[in-house]
Amino acid sequence: MKTKFNGPFSDEEQFKGTLLAFLSEILKSLDRKETCSSGYYDSADVKQMLNISDRTLHRLRKSKAVPYMRIGRKIFYPKSFFSGEPYGGPEKREG
Repeated sequence: MKTKFNGPFSDEEQFKGTLLAFLSEILKSLDRKETCSSGYYDSADVKQMLNISDRTLHRLRKSKAVPYMRIGRKIFYPKSFFSGEPYGGPEKREG
């Protein structure tokens, strides 16, 4: 017995096909390491790189010794700061 499919897709097969294509794209991007090639490290990466604790990293942020930006509850640090490249700071939006 087939149940009625409610949603933005015309049928269940179309939904499955779209979902499969979406998941395939996610897997491809993970294989290409696109997520790791961004210009920022997260806190775990910085702590591991510098071999420091959570509290030490917090003190560095508080004393403004390392630049960072917060997105929601997650904190990111520019890779250029740790690689010796000049750091220009986050881009400012007009408005």
